Amino acid sequence: CYILTDVLVWSNDRVIRWVQAIGLREYANNILESGVHGSLIALDENFDYSSLALLLQIPTQNTQASLLMLLPARQILEREYNNLLALGTERRLEESDDKNFRRGPSWRRQFPPREIHGISMMPGSSETLPAGFRLTTTSGQSRKMATD
Repeated sequence: CYILTDVLVWSNDRVIRWVQAIGLREYANNILESGVHGSLIALDENFDYSSLALLLQIPTQNTQASLLMLLPARQILEREYNNLLALGTERRLEESDDKNFRRGPSWRRQFPPREIHGISMMPGSSETLPAGFRLTTTSGQSRKMATD
């Protein structure tokens, strides 16, 4: 049993050791210094087991003799990658059913409101602009827009 925690902070070396531990030792060094690390796995929803299989250079098609060995490698990677996501990250597998869609927590809930002059304001909100703030354009920009 391999510990699947804190995937977000895994280095490239740690990802390689995980690939070796799931039985794909012969492909593990193909991602050495590739930039594949834990935060890519944990945060990038477009990075899936197929992306990793491509980087590991696990062939999708080959001769009949080696096809019997390659199919299990991809199946092992898919199963173990999905386990890694489920047990070691906040990411969840994509569901084809839209009714299961849930929004992530709002960034506004992650930062407490600031109080300025007794008024509660959210960081980055338009309420933080000075009262007399006006957006002005330079004369070059005005002429360019007028000719368009």
